[in-house]
Amino acid sequence: MSELPSQIDVAIIGGGFAGCATAWALRRRGVDSIVLEREPALGRFASGRGAGLGRQLAEDDAITALTIRGAALLRSELATAWRPTGGILTFDDATAVDAYVARARRHGLDATVIDRTAVLAHWPQLERLSIVAGLAVPSDGVIDIRSLLARYADGAHVALGAGVERIEAGGAGARVVTARGSIEARVVVDASGAWAGAITGDPPLEAYRRHLFVLEADARADAPYLWHLGSDELYVRADEGGILTSACDATLGRPCDAQTDPDGERNMRAVLANNAPALARAKIERQWACQRSFTPDRTMRLGRDPQRPWLVWAAGLGGHGATASPAVGEVVADAVLAAR
Repeated sequence: MSELPSQIDVAIIGGGFAGCATAWALRRRGVDSIVLEREPALGRFASGRGAGLGRQLAEDDAITALTIRGAALLRSELATAWRPTGGILTFDDATAVDAYVARARRHGLDATVIDRTAVLAHWPQLERLSIVAGLAVPSDGVIDIRSLLARYADGAHVALGAGVERIEAGGAGARVVTARGSIEARVVVDASGAWAGAITGDPPLEAYRRHLFVLEADARADAPYLWHLGSDELYVRADEGGILTSACDATLGRPCDAQTDPDGERNMRAVLANNAPALARAKIERQWACQRSFTPDRTMRLGRDPQRPWLVWAAGLGGHGATASPAVGEVVADAVLAAR
């Protein structure tokens, strides 16, 4: 394990999507940085446990702008981590359909309204799902999250086992004290996921646990993923001969290494029993839990801290980390350049 440098232009706390994408974007701008990750590998928590759905139409305009830009970069600059499957969003409320159609138009995103029959042609298993309409987004896809993290880290300076213990603000930057030594940095980026703000004494983010399952069930390998944005929220996608699904549970808790809970499976089976009875009876091949972090107002916390010129935020990605991360990296890298 190599020694840490005594000085660096930018120290990035956290080796998930936000931190690694920031390092990638800084490298493309010719800026030297180091990613400080306390775990023995990158993406051990939220970033390494998501479903990899490359969904561009999000719940508001600000996030949608980032996910559309992120998907464009994934397709062009990070294509080895992207599979162009397309995606389908379904709704049980016509008002929600109208809102998403309007958002797609504002952002110039190709999205076509389809009926229930067209949806079930791709996913006949969801025979009881309440659908007033669907939105087909042909430019959506599926992201290989491990491949994406590896692409971000390729050529980056990454220090594993370097958990940050404290930060001491100084004249032209800050001293970052880690488990492996100290570094003087001009700028510090807090990209520590659900733990963002803890090291600087800022209010915590809200951390929510979600369960994901891979079921022994058949799906077309090229089927677009489906995300139902209704009263029984759920998503499904093909996954190496099975079907990956989540009932989109959200249990508020403390930042942690999220573990599965029996209630997660019970909830998943109950939701599928209402909407896809055959899947509700399927055997589970794999299951795990992830943790999504949000700011109180559900906006991503990106950019310079107004009180501490040496601090830049890359936090609160709210479950959109995989798709938005290339664009998040760009936004944060530009904020770093402005802060130097």
